[in-house]
Amino acid sequence: MGRTSLTAASPCGATSLRPHHAAFRRLTRVKVRKSRARPGFPCKTSLCESLAFVPGICFDRQCQEAADRVFLTVTLVPLLGLLVAIILRFRPAAADNDQVFDDPATGVYFESPDGTVPERDRKGELAFRPVSFTPWPVEAGTPGERLRIDVGPASETSPRTFIFDRRIVDSDILKVTLPRPMGLVFEEDKAKGQVVVADFVEGSEAEKRNKVAKLNQSWRSVAQVGDVLRACTCTNLVYATRSLLGVKAPVRTIVVYGADNQKWPKVLAALKAGFRSDGEVTLIFERQRS
Repeated sequence: MGRTSLTAASPCGATSLRPHHAAFRRLTRVKVRKSRARPGFPCKTSLCESLAFVPGICFDRQCQEAADRVFLTVTLVPLLGLLVAIILRFRPAAADNDQVFDDPATGVYFESPDGTVPERDRKGELAFRPVSFTPWPVEAGTPGERLRIDVGPASETSPRTFIFDRRIVDSDILKVTLPRPMGLVFEEDKAKGQVVVADFVEGSEAEKRNKVAKLNQSWRSVAQVGDVLRACTCTNLVYATRSLLGVKAPVRTIVVYGADNQKWPKVLAALKAGFRSDGEVTLIFERQRS
């Protein structure tokens, strides 16, 4: 049985809706054959170098900078156009009578069979069921507990709706927030394929809040021994298309990790993924009613 104590921050049902994923190949530098301007052609050095595509050898900084600009122009621009064309060409088309939906905030692109409507919240935003790191859209009216969880760029998160069905008879789905380090000891229950709270780290924030809850008889906002972990927030580096090409840096993003039916090492890694500066961790627990 696996058991671990999260005492320090580390760096880092069913639905008929079918999400699509896009794969990107690593872009490699194109080798360019050297060419030269025609002898006697009247032009300045920088113009000749541009017309020559890439100069043979540069002996000064100005020449090298000009060569670099030419190289980036003649390689990245066509590659960007090719990448866009590939995405548009192989973007999955909906089958007959299917509907296609996009969620710009999360990048989810999926299709649903004719007559199937995805659930949206009061703001018109899609509601999700977290499966590992993937937010799956769900059909409108899907049974389950609806919770608002802050996700998005770490610097500007916003609440989105996530749906959790009950897997334990006569249970409650609870949302608990804790700062890093959380001070919870998690354990793998191999027989049931789930992760549970086994203990508290002495002197931790989780233990202190639990003691206060005992005095106030207020248990819904604190973790208890025996709680089943259903999901948690963690930090991921999200690479946009421009990030893959080195034009834009990746963004530290808070996402929801769904722990249902996930392997113990992956759940543990998700629990550890993040810094204290990323804010408090949101934990979703299922608790048997007493």
